[in-house]
Amino acid sequence: MDYYFKNANLILEGIQGDFAVEKGKMRFHGLKDPDRYDQVTDLQGRIVLKGFCDLHTHLDKALVSSRVENRSGTLNEAIAVMGPYKAGMTEEDICGRAREALLMCWSKGTRYLRTHVDVDEQTGSRGVLALKRLQREFAGRVEIQIVAFPQEGLVNRPGNIRALDQALADGAELVGGIPAADQNPREHIDMVFTLAQKYNVDVDMHIDETDRAECMTLEMLADATVRMGWQGRVTAGHCCSLAANQPERAGEVLRKVRNAGVRIVSLPSTNLYLQGRGDSYNVRRGIAPIGRISREFQIPTAVASDNIRDVFNPFGNGNLPEEALIAAHGCHMGGTEGLELLFDMISRQPMEMFGVNPYLREGDEARFIICDACTAAEVIVGHEKLFGSFTNNRMEV
Repeated sequence: MDYYFKNANLILEGIQGDFAVEKGKMRFHGLKDPDRYDQVTDLQGRIVLKGFCDLHTHLDKALVSSRVENRSGTLNEAIAVMGPYKAGMTEEDICGRAREALLMCWSKGTRYLRTHVDVDEQTGSRGVLALKRLQREFAGRVEIQIVAFPQEGLVNRPGNIRALDQALADGAELVGGIPAADQNPREHIDMVFTLAQKYNVDVDMHIDETDRAECMTLEMLADATVRMGWQGRVTAGHCCSLAANQPERAGEVLRKVRNAGVRIVSLPSTNLYLQGRGDSYNVRRGIAPIGRISREFQIPTAVASDNIRDVFNPFGNGNLPEEALIAAHGCHMGGTEGLELLFDMISRQPMEMFGVNPYLREGDEARFIICDACTAAEVIVGHEKLFGSFTNNRMEV
């Protein structure tokens, strides 16, 4: 079948008008008369784009909140209670929960997704192998990247280093890290970069998920990125301690981040839930200052889901517009300009960080979503179901 779409808002391309799908390919030029197409849909100004990109998730832990309880709601307890459950996780268990979470993400318009997967001496590559299965299963629907993530640390833990090395050999596309939680953050960062160079992979680390202003491993990461020649290949998730510092100190670090070509991913839902737990009054929000990061420093910035109903965050629907709405609340970005920037942080910017051209082009395979909204603000404020999705030369409404 061939399809004709009238009155589309191709928001990233800045085009409002008609397009077609002919023999499964995108057509913008030389369109036939609409009557000559098998199906004609008037979109009435609705937004069309390739899809949303969720650049930081943990699918191996998704949906365990009904099985494992974090009574204090703190990061430390989350790590502690997840350990015993993680030890007993099988590939089938991981696949089952991750598949359910992926279907949630798919239904909300996510078409590109990066997941961190725990790797250590105890769990080995189980999570990575499970997600490799789902990569194949979801091919053509959701493109998945896997980060081998050493949640339990690396310094003085040779077994964990061997496991991380093996996970990369088993097909993880990126290597992760969590330097602020290890004994020697600088050594941790160097160990991660050594593996990145060995396998020629990008780096995506959990950075400064804390309210402590003095914890600034982001600066160490920027310095190491330049020293190792990995500019443009490093992503820093969380970066909460930026919000705990004076603007001058944060600016000093962000200039280094910009010059190193490091990208930043904010996780507003999880960080609002976990940060500020030690404050008895004037409780801090703990979200990286993404408006300033993007506008003033022009650092590529994304908003992502992080945890989906696990011990770190019992909430989450795999719904990126909902995450952007939470960021709008937490970062005071409620105006039209702020909401448009947040839309960019769940679409164009993370897609480019993922390595995907975000723009629909003449002759490309037709894969796109249609939001049931006409503006970026409406997508975020309403965060409704999709109007439609086009995949495998088929329109689903």
